[in-house]
Amino acid sequence: MVLEAAEDIIQENGYSALKVRKIAADIGYTVGSVYMVFTNMNDLIMHIKARTLQKLQLYLQAQQKRAITTETLQNTALAYLDFAVANDGLWRMLFEHQLALGESVPSWYLQENQKVFELLYKIIRQLDELHSDEQVHQAAQVLIKSVQGIVMQLLMQNQSSAAVMASKAEVELLVQCFLRGWNNSTT
Repeated sequence: MVLEAAEDIIQENGYSALKVRKIAADIGYTVGSVYMVFTNMNDLIMHIKARTLQKLQLYLQAQQKRAITTETLQNTALAYLDFAVANDGLWRMLFEHQLALGESVPSWYLQENQKVFELLYKIIRQLDELHSDEQVHQAAQVLIKSVQGIVMQLLMQNQSSAAVMASKAEVELLVQCFLRGWNNSTT
C-alpha cells in the first residue's frame, strides 16, 4: 500500500511532492508505520525505482514477438519511449533521485537496473554473432542511454502528440543508424 500510494503521488504531482506524511495520510497510516516498513525515505524511493524498472522490463518483454529481428530492437526502443511517457513521474524519478554522497546504491537495485540493459543485450546478441560479448554489452548500454536521452528531451518539453511523434521518429532513426553502423563494424 505504501509503494502504491507513493507511486500515485509521484505520477500525479511529481517526485518533489513525495512526502512521508502525504503517503501516510493517503493510506490512513501514521508516519511511524511507514518507517516500520522502510528504513528511511531513500529506502522507500529505491524500492519505488526498482518497481518502476520491473514494470519497464515487463512492458518491454510484452512488446516482443517470438522471432528476434531488427524490428524487435526498434519496437523495444519505441516501447521504452511509450512506457516513459505513460509513467512520466516515475520514469523521471529514476534519474532525478540521487543518494547522498557516501551512500551506496543497494546491490538489489543495481540488479534491477541491469535487467533492462540485459534485455537489449539479448536482442542484439541474437542479431549478431560477429562481435564479442563485451562489444554487444557496450552496444546495448550505448543504445539504451541514447534512447533515454531522446525520452528525457521529450519529457522536459511539452508532451503534445506532435512532440511524441517527433520523438518516435528520432528513436526509429537512432535504431536504424545504430544497426547500420553496427552491422558494418566488426571490431
